[in-house]
Amino acid sequence: MKKRILSGNRPTGKLHIGHLFGVLENWKNLQEKYECFYEIADWHVLTTKTDTSDLQENIMEMAIDWLVVGIDPQKSIIFVQSSVREHAELHLLLSMLITTSRLLRNPTLKEYLQNIEASQITSKKRSFDAFSESVVSRFLEISADISNKSKSDYLALLKSKLKDTFLAELSHHGIVDSDEELTYGNLISYGHLGYPVLQAADILIYRAHFVPIGQDQLPHLEITRELARKFNSVYGEVFPIPEPLLTEFPKILGTDGRKMSKSYDNTILISEEPETLRKKIMSSYTDPEKIRKNDPGHPETCPIYSLHRIFNKEEVEEIGEACKSGALGCVDCKKNLFTKANAYLAPLREKRKEYEKMKETIRDILREGSRKASEETRKTLEIVRDKMKLWKG
Repeated sequence: MKKRILSGNRPTGKLHIGHLFGVLENWKNLQEKYECFYEIADWHVLTTKTDTSDLQENIMEMAIDWLVVGIDPQKSIIFVQSSVREHAELHLLLSMLITTSRLLRNPTLKEYLQNIEASQITSKKRSFDAFSESVVSRFLEISADISNKSKSDYLALLKSKLKDTFLAELSHHGIVDSDEELTYGNLISYGHLGYPVLQAADILIYRAHFVPIGQDQLPHLEITRELARKFNSVYGEVFPIPEPLLTEFPKILGTDGRKMSKSYDNTILISEEPETLRKKIMSSYTDPEKIRKNDPGHPETCPIYSLHRIFNKEEVEEIGEACKSGALGCVDCKKNLFTKANAYLAPLREKRKEYEKMKETIRDILREGSRKASEETRKTLEIVRDKMKLWKG
């Protein structure tokens, strides 16, 4: 019997070549050896985004790209997370087995807070300035109202009214949510804090044996492993302890030299049309020390060279040497890359256009995948509820 894998992504729309070579090629190969469950994790989108106007469209776009690159519904179960509601019930039950302090130590949460802290501080400073003006105005109003009272009565009333004003104004200006919030509590939602528990439920409800991840993602899996061990210890053996299936995900550089990411607006889509592909490649960042065509280059730091490694493997060594010697200029190098990349992506682009005409078929694939996933999750929850002695009705 095949071992089981669970993996997934948050739906953010059309996928880029970082997804293709970093994740999807690996998924395609894994489905030949393992029983694979691939999840479109739409609930996870809600942890950092409240605008869901494009969510259903993004789900469809992601599903199409998965199919285009070879994720096969005959070999793997492709499903939408929110269509399999047992995930939510297991999330609730697992949340009873983890402390808030453990969730606050989550490396991903710390990274998120570090990224937003500077902008939040600037925003809070503006809000605090506005808040200060409001409190001063309120102070003057109160002083006028109680100027005839005794000093002690005056101070007591002033303290009471200013405290109410203080908390109301802090909340109004978005500085805090209440006077009892946790550190950083006003920067994250309850759902965002607990998303690793939902992630654990996603994995454990399929009793998955492996999760394909890179070395740097090992801490993210540890909460899932901890919860599996805790549940098995408290209530009895149900869950395999999921092991990381370590994969060397290549780091795909974007057009600006940073890691390819939609948040940096530096992506090349799997479905990129030839003209936009050419523009993106020709305007891409290159070695800043190679100013003139004949200057020696440093291909190891150039995103164009890193893409030659993917799209132009047969010429990559020759290109590297020509760049270092100054025999190859950046413009010619980019033109060569465009030719190779366009040839590679062309069949995927055409295949996508066919799938775009089959929207109802895509929905059927997702419905059927979600149905099959639900069959497995119901089996797991039946065992879980029995182990926990929950009411059977």
